[in-house]
Amino acid sequence: MIKLKIAITTSLYLFLHTALAQTPPPDQTHSSDQLTLSLLTDQVLESYPVYEELLARLAEAEKFGDKANSLFADALNIQLRYQTGKIGNNDNLQEYEAGVELPLWRFGERSASKKVARGIESEANAFASLVRWELAGALRTSLWRIALTTDRVNKTKKAAEVSLELLRGITRRVELGNLPRSDLLQAKQDKLNNDIRLSEAQIEHANSIRAYQIITEQSVMPADFTEDQSTRTGISKQHPALLYSTARLERALAENQLAQQSGTSNPALLLGVRSERGGTDLSAEESVGVFFSYPLSFGAHVNSQRAVAELQATTVRAEHRVLRRQLETLYHDAKLNVIGAERAYHLARQKNELAQQHLAMSVTALDIGEMHLLEFLLIKEVAFNAEMESSGNEIRWKNAIAQYNQTVGELP
Repeated sequence: MIKLKIAITTSLYLFLHTALAQTPPPDQTHSSDQLTLSLLTDQVLESYPVYEELLARLAEAEKFGDKANSLFADALNIQLRYQTGKIGNNDNLQEYEAGVELPLWRFGERSASKKVARGIESEANAFASLVRWELAGALRTSLWRIALTTDRVNKTKKAAEVSLELLRGITRRVELGNLPRSDLLQAKQDKLNNDIRLSEAQIEHANSIRAYQIITEQSVMPADFTEDQSTRTGISKQHPALLYSTARLERALAENQLAQQSGTSNPALLLGVRSERGGTDLSAEESVGVFFSYPLSFGAHVNSQRAVAELQATTVRAEHRVLRRQLETLYHDAKLNVIGAERAYHLARQKNELAQQHLAMSVTALDIGEMHLLEFLLIKEVAFNAEMESSGNEIRWKNAIAQYNQTVGELP
């Protein structure tokens, strides 16, 4: 009987004190020591759906720049006219006229167009940094979600193994008549509860893996993606989101200025030749003509176009101010989250140390009959929760650092 008690105590004690073992649960991903968060971001970037928009933005900047550097304000127009006098009085009248209409820039319009082109180019370049920053945030969130769910699976798996070993020991002791059958029911209930908890953890872990695969379209992840906290404090002008918002605002202001310089249409210079003959004179009369038109830039039609551009610029300016306030709020929250997460981890670690010491003492007390099984199960549950809280808070602390880096615009 003494040998049986020692065997139960030893095996249970070993299982309880290997709960920190980090044996990865079976999943559909594998880790790589060569893959870093920065390299992963670069690999995923080109297949990221929003990245397609970047190419279109760069093409827009190039095309608008070509237009702003053009000699003329718009495409050239060719005009052809033929007229005859055969309807009614047949006097052999025939007129041929051909010309080229040259759209001209208004005063200040070309320089305003070049400013818009520079704004579009700056916006496209800022958009590239914005996309990379947003992707890095998605990867950070996904990776730390996997880390948290992996830790939960490891802990619940060990807890299930401990419950199984305890159930085996209680079963033998009940069969020998040393414990009542009610203890066997309690041990079975404890095993069932831990199996349910393990199943839930595995489902959550599988969901986190699938979410990562959807984002990255691959099944490899960095073995280590822990980050040092950025030395940046506050939101700088070089923050990717703020940089893009500033570029949008500069473009909107440039487009508004262009709208103020432009009218409903551009001035035009028409260069043409004319050939006409008629009456008894069978010879053709050739002539060259120049025609100039200048639309007036006032009135309801022009004012409505300028009002639309002014509204757009005002809207973008307001969005820029709102974004700055949002980023400042997020920075304040992220800074406090790091402090709170670190404090929570250290407190949870101390709590766990006490819980594990209490559990180790309870194993011996249970084996020598100084403690009822129900009391032991409560202590074991407290120890399990303390272990989960300690390791989970450590991961949340590291995640809070990653989120802080994301908030201040630190690219991996």
